[in-house]
Amino acid sequence: MMMGSEVGWYLYAFVSRGDLPPRTGIDGHSPLNCIDEKGIVALASQVPLAEFGEEALRRNVEDLGWLEEKVRLHEAIVEAALAKGQLLPMKFGTIFLDQERIREVIRKNAPVLRAALEELSDKEEWGVKGFVDETGLRAAVLQNDPVLVALSGEASAKAPGHAFFHRRKIEEAASAKSQEREASLAREAVEAIRKLVVELAEYPPLLPEVARKEKIVLNLACLVRKNRVEAFLARVEQWSRDHAEEGVSLVASGPWPPYHFVPRLDADG
Repeated sequence: MMMGSEVGWYLYAFVSRGDLPPRTGIDGHSPLNCIDEKGIVALASQVPLAEFGEEALRRNVEDLGWLEEKVRLHEAIVEAALAKGQLLPMKFGTIFLDQERIREVIRKNAPVLRAALEELSDKEEWGVKGFVDETGLRAAVLQNDPVLVALSGEASAKAPGHAFFHRRKIEEAASAKSQEREASLAREAVEAIRKLVVELAEYPPLLPEVARKEKIVLNLACLVRKNRVEAFLARVEQWSRDHAEEGVSLVASGPWPPYHFVPRLDADG
């Protein structure tokens, strides 16, 4: 059994009830605990500081195998809790030295925690990524932009030597206009989605996904009322159909624990 300074407490989430399914914590051994303070429940488990202490954690996250396993366990615990009701998930690696420090965080933030849990009670977080096939978008721009269409017509009528330089001019213009159109489409997509969500957070585009070759140009976290999820997903699909000829598509995923909509908490002390 781990005792005293050998252990810390790993915090997964705050919830408003303690009827969570029994399962082991992120270390694979210690049971989950419900730490109830002022009617707010912290879902936590003991972890060995030899593995999860500040210096050890900094070292371990460099081990991709360790990190993948622990992130997967963290997510499994949070999602199991979410299946029982709304929660405020904590980011991976939120660790306290003892239960009292967790209770102190609850006491300091009780009104904020209650308000956030209430606000999120009828909502879900969904992700939306925007993908663009750069070749497809470029082809659409060349076909549909009136200036480029006119330039292409002029190039075909010129002598071979002059046509070469004319086509280089067209390629440069097409590249610039494709970038402009890409940015414009991303803005249009955000505005189309915004009308059906409570809150929307935009993040920098991610690296390309292994399963897809398209460029990621949009990365959104959306807070959606549960009774509007169907309409939200329909809007995402319809927007993609409307812009398929330009090589652009939106992909929704979720629902996810609402990591992007957790209020900032005072964790001092």
